[in-house]
Amino acid sequence: MPDATTSCSSCEQLRAEIRRAREERDAALLSVARERERANAILLSQVVAPPSPKPIRYWAVDLINSGIKKALPLPHAGARAAVRFLRQLGKEED
Repeated sequence: MPDATTSCSSCEQLRAEIRRAREERDAALLSVARERERANAILLSQVVAPPSPKPIRYWAVDLINSGIKKALPLPHAGARAAVRFLRQLGKEED
């Protein structure tokens, strides 16, 4: 039975190749990590612009829609159901 402390030259070469491959992999992973950190730093340094306010016409339409919902709940619900039905009908024809 061969002694565990002795090894052949091809085993040593294989170990050296494995070591080199691991070092190359580690260097590549380190490079990717650095680039990811750089990208994250750039993204975090950007100032997010606040959303622009709605145009007045949107406020007006929302106000009218809310008023119609409160004053005429059944016709409003019927109109929504009719629009939904027509959309479904249009999708089925396509």
